[in-house]
Amino acid sequence: MARAQTQFKSFHRTILLGYDTSQDLRDRRDTLLADLKKNISKDAPPYTTFTQGSYALSTGTQPLGGNPDMDIGVLFECSPGDYPDPLVLKKYVRDALERHNRTVNIRRPCVTVTYNRDGSPIHHIDLAVYSSNTVEQTQIAWCRESTPLADREWKPSEARELTEKITNQFSGCDRDQFRRCVRALKRWRDEKIGHKNTPSIGLTVAAYNWFVPRYDSIDGKPIDLIALRDLVDSMLAKWTGGRLQVHLPVAPYSDLFERMTENQMADLKSRLEDLRDALNEADAQADTHEACKILRKKFGEDFPVPEKSDTTKKTSAGVSTSGRSA
Repeated sequence: MARAQTQFKSFHRTILLGYDTSQDLRDRRDTLLADLKKNISKDAPPYTTFTQGSYALSTGTQPLGGNPDMDIGVLFECSPGDYPDPLVLKKYVRDALERHNRTVNIRRPCVTVTYNRDGSPIHHIDLAVYSSNTVEQTQIAWCRESTPLADREWKPSEARELTEKITNQFSGCDRDQFRRCVRALKRWRDEKIGHKNTPSIGLTVAAYNWFVPRYDSIDGKPIDLIALRDLVDSMLAKWTGGRLQVHLPVAPYSDLFERMTENQMADLKSRLEDLRDALNEADAQADTHEACKILRKKFGEDFPVPEKSDTTKKTSAGVSTSGRSA
């Protein structure tokens, strides 16, 4: 059996977007936060900031075609009742960050700062604006400038709690394998799913729910191929009524795939079945070269294919479920 573990780890190093691989993005973040502190209106309440999203979870991937992003939370020390029109706070953030080398737009869930080069976006940073209600639950400012006043709202959104839950679900080597498999699944999504309604956070929370670390029962080494195959199998087993539902484990507990149409959901299921079959086919190969050729068709050109060997190396067929997960 060709487990291709060396290639899975190499693939992960190539596609990951994390703290050590995004110096430019981190520098932009630091500059933005300094500008926010310096320029924000004196009428704005005090605030704190925190990193959220895939950057905070260490599950970010280099996007195909560029334009990587980072998510920041801006938590104002006020309650939703203090600002019944949440657009007021979003404008404070927007106005503080406008400069000649940036495009700053108020979108429904956030304020987006985009950096361009030669007319094309090279990366962007999303700043979500929050307040806290009387029971200390964070609420996100949900509106555009064009949103009618009556439709501007504060919605429950526990981004920090979500980061804590997912980060603490696994530890040590289990967490490392979880992150590798999530990144592989997200790159597969980018390669194979032709719409934006299959969100990265939906895949990440699916893994939070159903991922099980897998190791060789003989030498104890991780087997990402089997862990990923089993995760895909678990996702397919959860399909009910023609849909896969993956709910946030924190408020507002919404279905992360609810925006997907019936056709998109059917396409996702079909492509997950193809991925599962490819992982099984790769695992059945005696030669790693042949296994990786199969995997590259699903994960794209960044998945390495080693030179074909004259001989094949037998590997252990034993797989164990880790008892080390938190």
